[in-house]
Order: sequence, then C-alpha cells, then structure tokens
Amino acid sequence: MAQAIDPVINPAACWTAIRRTDRPLAVEVRDIGHLSTVAGHLAEQSPFERCSAGTVDAAVAGLGDIPDVLAADIRDLTHRFAGLMQVDEVRIRLEGINTNACRKIHADYTDVRLITTYSGPGTEYLPHGQATSEENLVRLPAGHVALFKGRLFAEGHEPCLHRSPPVGDTGEKRLVLVIDTPLDEERAKILRAMPVRG
Repeated sequence: MAQAIDPVINPAACWTAIRRTDRPLAVEVRDIGHLSTVAGHLAEQSPFERCSAGTVDAAVAGLGDIPDVLAADIRDLTHRFAGLMQVDEVRIRLEGINTNACRKIHADYTDVRLITTYSGPGTEYLPHGQATSEENLVRLPAGHVALFKGRLFAEGHEPCLHRSPPVGDTGEKRLVLVIDTPLDEERAKILRAMPVRG
C-alpha cells in the first residue's frame, strides 16, 4: 500500500477544489485529538448504523444520542458540506464498523460524498491516474475530511476510487461519518450548472 498523501490533494481545506476536472478527491487535513476518546468509546459499540436525513440540524438530531462534542463536529461539517453543494437538505450516516464491508475498490453512484473516520483506520483511496490495485491504495489518517467525487458529478469528471479498509480479521473498530446530498434530477441540473475550475 502506498504511504504518502496524493500530491494533487489540497491540504489547505479548499473544499471547492473538488469542482475542478483534475480533482476527483479533496482532503482537509485536521487533528481531532479532542474527539478521540468519545469517538473511541462509540466505536467500541460496533457494529451499528445511524442514518438520518433532512435539514442540517434535523439530520444531526436524527442521529440520536451522541456526545455533544461529536455532534458539534458533525453539525459543522454538515453545514459546510451543504453550503459547498448548495443544498438545503442532506443525508447523514454515522457507522460503527468491525467487518470487511465495502472492501472492494469502487466509486460511489453520487455526486460528492464526504467521508471522515473518527476512530480506527481511515478510508483508502486510489491516487488519480494510478492502476486499480491494492498496492496503489493510500490510507487517509483518522480525522482527515475527504470529499470523494462520485460517478454522477458531471460530464468530464472522473470519480475517486476508494474502499473501506478490511478490519474484520484484525479486531479493529472504526467510527465513520458519511454525508451525501439528496441526489435527484433537480439536483443533477444544479450540478451541471455549477462553475467548473481547472
């Protein structure tokens, strides 16, 4: 497995880079040490999946009883994602994982998907232009926020191939947040009209 962060990724929290045709992935590098204890405790409850949808506040509240500090971080990321993607509603999934689910290298059937791992091994991605091989995968550190371009973003944009690290045989547990847009035909029209840089 490759070890370095893909050099085409902007480490300076520039989420708008995902609109460029040469950027199937944008990553915000961050330290979540203040969340590690609560995230680790929640990960220990794996497996579980909490899903919610609606406005940002309603979607976060729909995740149920989670520690305030974690809810605040999820709310912040969700507000930023909704602003970037120009949506009033979102879909959120907070998942405790202890299996090999999603271990195949794939691209999502969505426009853009935000994924961050709060505890355990981070998502693995294939750097742009690399052959589809496990040896070429790069693992994101826990805490980093990744915007993965999906197959439905816009014509001329390549999706980011990625996978969940297989943890079923290691005993490791992961706490993962996924944020998506409410993708529909109206949303697709908005995406096609978005300015593209690059």
